[in-house]
Amino acid sequence: MRQRRALTHVGGEVTREGANEESLALAHALDVARSTGEEGDPARAHVHGFHVYPARMHPVTATRLVEITSVAGTKVLDPFCGSGTVVVSAMLARRDAIGVDLNPLAVLLTSRKVAVRDDAYTERLVAAAARVREHADLRRTKKAGALRRYGPEDVAAFDPHVLLELDSIRDAMERETDGVVRDDLRVVLSAILVKVSRQRADTASARDDEAPKRIAAGYTAKLFVKKTEELVRRTRELAALLPGSPSSGDPPGTRRPRALVFAGDARELAKVRDGEAAAIVTSPPYAGTYDYVAHHALRLRWLGLASAQFEKGEIGSRRELGRGGPGALRTGEDQRGAALAAMHRFLAPRGRAAFVVADSELGGRAVRANETFAAVAPRRGFRIVARAAQSRPHFHDARAFARSPRLEHVILLERDASGRPVV
Repeated sequence: MRQRRALTHVGGEVTREGANEESLALAHALDVARSTGEEGDPARAHVHGFHVYPARMHPVTATRLVEITSVAGTKVLDPFCGSGTVVVSAMLARRDAIGVDLNPLAVLLTSRKVAVRDDAYTERLVAAAARVREHADLRRTKKAGALRRYGPEDVAAFDPHVLLELDSIRDAMERETDGVVRDDLRVVLSAILVKVSRQRADTASARDDEAPKRIAAGYTAKLFVKKTEELVRRTRELAALLPGSPSSGDPPGTRRPRALVFAGDARELAKVRDGEAAAIVTSPPYAGTYDYVAHHALRLRWLGLASAQFEKGEIGSRRELGRGGPGALRTGEDQRGAALAAMHRFLAPRGRAAFVVADSELGGRAVRANETFAAVAPRRGFRIVARAAQSRPHFHDARAFARSPRLEHVILLERDASGRPVV
């Protein structure tokens, strides 16, 4: 079976520029493949391995960037938190964390990864999953029909018997009166949807030359219970590693790092106080590379998560920028500049921000992320301290990178001393 890996685990030569000490540290953070070969796969450890998510930052990269930009006991902000890699890594590194994302699935997933669960609660959760399976099995043996009408997207996505089981699973979930239990079960459902669909992988559609999946009757409900038990196991593994846990060796009364996770636009960050973050570690959407709304459409639909604001405010989407041209370039720069302006407000004076960004292809033209940052960051009150870069595969028009490879960059910025963006 092919093992899933975060994109920053591909290896290769690392180039660097800027301050020597900082650029060396950034290169170390970026070059994960060379430095973690004997450590297993950290990207699959504890909660990191529970749910797939496109373009995740590698946990080792996240941890190293947290350590480069901040000290223990301070607060780290990720305004594009995705599946919560930086939030979890910051907590493990003894920092409080703030995770923000416009994608409601990202907020749900991250918040459930870092939630505190005691034994009494986990027993209730596992019992609820068992009730869901029992309900689905009973309806299956009775050959009950669907409880709602499904559109062509869902009919195409699932075999008929799988669609009926999912329909029963969702019905049983919605009957749960405990909202926290229900949120955990929604995350579990999200984690299995593609596994039981006709889609070959989370980032690809079914192909005619590939054998179809063979999913037995009752398997979907059984997998739902198994995945719930996995969520319990993985969150316990994380809890045991966090500061303040009995196994951490910390003195009694040591406080567990806190995480605040909420839905928000990175250009506003309404719930963050000015100067609250000691550091920012994040990976903004790569301009014109993904459409996250389309990628998560199946999950958003099945979990009943409202996506209107996400669709309206998604930054860097392929559907908006992929046409290329000066207009698309300006739109991308304006979006990134507005996000940087908001981050400037919430970053402490002299605070540092580490960005993982990659070159993009827009309308057949290569757009270099480091050049974009060099143009935008100084006008938003930041100075560039250092940069490291490593080659990455391209996803769209290969001609854009025929002369020089597509690069993924880690760019370290520092908030200017004046505290005011230069307009």
